[in-house]
Amino acid sequence: MKFIFKSFCWKYLATILVFSLLHCPLLEAAKIVIPKGTLVRIKLGETLTTERTKEGKSISFTVATAVRIGKRKVIEKGASVDAFVSEVRHPQRFGRNASLKIKFVSVQSTKNREIPVELGEHAAKTNEQMGMAAGAAVGGALILGPVGLLAGLFVKGKNVHIPAGTILHVEVSEDTGF
Repeated sequence: MKFIFKSFCWKYLATILVFSLLHCPLLEAAKIVIPKGTLVRIKLGETLTTERTKEGKSISFTVATAVRIGKRKVIEKGASVDAFVSEVRHPQRFGRNASLKIKFVSVQSTKNREIPVELGEHAAKTNEQMGMAAGAAVGGALILGPVGLLAGLFVKGKNVHIPAGTILHVEVSEDTGF
């Protein structure tokens, strides 16, 4: 009887040990959070131009570099990025260049979950620089007076051309459990 009891205890302890070892990685994975602001480096899969690109068009981006949280890979290199063209503005008079706005929605995690992404601070700085350049063109017309204003009517801006393979950064838009 004593031998059967010891055998039962060992089997019970072994079962508990195996069960806890099998479920530890699951508990660890549940604790991983991809923090808001985590940068994701992405690559454009097709050439975009304001001459041919239409609003609402889905755009092909893939992740250029895998993203890790600690030692754990959360976004695989080559993962797809969901994005579309939200606005196309064609070149205008007074030398105002065309613009192309892209809305980033999500990126696929290694567990096939959608992680929400958006343009980060780097893109905001780029937009500010473009806004300052447009302001400078209008300011130049005002400084030159009526002759400069009349000449500005005939100066048309340039189209936007973004070649395939262009590298951009987006960031995770909210803390996301992995």
